Amino acid sequence: MRVETKWAIVPVAIILAWMLIAQALGLFTAERFATTSLIGVVISTLTFAFTYFMVTKEKREHDYNGAMTWSEGFWAAARMTLIYIPISSFVFYIYIQYLNPGYKAFIVSDDFGKDPVNTFLSGNLVSSFLFGGLFCLVFPLFTRKSVQQKL
Repeated sequence: MRVETKWAIVPVAIILAWMLIAQALGLFTAERFATTSLIGVVISTLTFAFTYFMVTKEKREHDYNGAMTWSEGFWAAARMTLIYIPISSFVFYIYIQYLNPGYKAFIVSDDFGKDPVNTFLSGNLVSSFLFGGLFCLVFPLFTRKSVQQKL
């Protein structure tokens, strides 16, 4: 679980850093919503691709002595996803409520309804499950290695 926990924290830190940089650059405005959202999606996707590859690779090398089946990789990535979700939800909540209260106005500009914070966090939950599930299925294919391949 050490590997999964470490790699669950990495994307939270990267995405939080992106949000703080975007805030400092003044990108969270209604006029820049489309550009900022696109950049955020690209950064998030690349971050998750890197993270899922690394968690399965490190799990293979350190916990399975260089040989790992697809199912072992899948469960390592799934555990990482389940650790990521509450950590990211907590950090994003702190960011929205305390670090950048103006972010609420930014996400309201995308018609998030009367409760933009909970809608944003619900969207994080759903997208984490969907993309996490997809990446859990795909990335162990790249990092699996049988005992024969190891030799």
